[in-house]
Amino acid sequence: MTQNQGGVAPSEASPAVSPTQQDGNTRSADPAARGFRHLGPHIGFLLALLLLAANMRGSIVAMGPLAEIVGLDLQLSGVQLGLLTTIPVLSFGVLSIFAPRLGQRFGLEATLLTMLLFIAVGQGLRATGSYGIMIVGTIILGSAIAVLNVLTPSLVRRSFPTRVALITALYTFTMSTGATVAAFVAIPIRNAADGDWRYSLGIWAVFAALAFLLWLPMLRYRHKGPAPVSVTQVSLWKNAEAWWLALFFGCQSLMFYTGTAWVAKVFIDSGISEGEAATLLTIFNVFGIPAAFAAPLIYSKIANKKLAMVILHVPLMIGIPGFVFATTELPYLWAFCMGLGQGAMISIALTLVGIRGADPQTSARLSGMCQSVGYLLAAVGPVLFGALHDLLGNWEAALSFLFVIVCIQMIAALRAGSASKIGG
Repeated sequence: MTQNQGGVAPSEASPAVSPTQQDGNTRSADPAARGFRHLGPHIGFLLALLLLAANMRGSIVAMGPLAEIVGLDLQLSGVQLGLLTTIPVLSFGVLSIFAPRLGQRFGLEATLLTMLLFIAVGQGLRATGSYGIMIVGTIILGSAIAVLNVLTPSLVRRSFPTRVALITALYTFTMSTGATVAAFVAIPIRNAADGDWRYSLGIWAVFAALAFLLWLPMLRYRHKGPAPVSVTQVSLWKNAEAWWLALFFGCQSLMFYTGTAWVAKVFIDSGISEGEAATLLTIFNVFGIPAAFAAPLIYSKIANKKLAMVILHVPLMIGIPGFVFATTELPYLWAFCMGLGQGAMISIALTLVGIRGADPQTSARLSGMCQSVGYLLAAVGPVLFGALHDLLGNWEAALSFLFVIVCIQMIAALRAGSASKIGG
């Protein structure tokens, strides 16, 4: 029964369909094959999904504002400190390709539940204050979130097949909000704990543990089975449309992580004060939140998907050239537009992963491929950007690199936004 293999949740809080019900007539009437058509009776499942999303970035972002303090306290070199923020992104790139197999073998709900436990353990180890243990915790944390990144779009596609854009908008909005909250409260929590930064990390371990407990009832929706034949016969790595989507995902990931790492530094070196540069970086991050919510809804309402992609790229097509060629002229406009553009792009990328797969299983594998390519590029982007600056002694070449990437992203987006299905 293809619909029930690795992924279609029952629409009622009931056990999975038994083997005796798997004949053709029963299958057509089986609510498990249709997902949740109405949100009302399943609001608890939706809230659990949003709780999951809140844990997908906060645990990582919390380290950013504390990095300098942690480095001084533990007497870390720049390389040692950099590992604490780079390992998660590398984990996303390396491990994403394997995540669909876990979901297929153990069921989406059981896999996601286990990853929440790993997040709690990993973040708890990061809060010990011992560098070696923190590295182990960071590997566990990054690996768990890599799995969540890949399987969540498949869960959305399977469980809410008629509401993919809306649910993706909600969980991306929640994910972005979690990251912003984590960055905002890290220093206040440390100050409230008499300067002990471990509490700022430990609170996210507690939050993940709470999410784990609240996710336990979701196991009643679990359904798994042997992989469908199509999974073994169709290679997405040989599919041109999958590669266009992966390139789009990679470009937007590279742009976001490079911007997060270097936007403030570029503004400062261009003559803007540190305080104002911090404000500009905050604008870049904060305005991505409403954009992440609105973009999938806008995309779903425009019938011409190429036109939709062009419209959603308008902020980036204003912000990136402005930032590159007139950095200090209208810096608040550039930061605002780049924030809107990047928030929209991650949400659209996840939406496309969810809707372009021919079935939930293909969506999971497509998610694995796109996020593997995307986060490997994201890990390279900030390093290459900084290397261009160090090599040439100025920002011109590095900034031109960003302009080239956004142009490639636009081209890939027009192909990635096709209405045709991938795989199947």
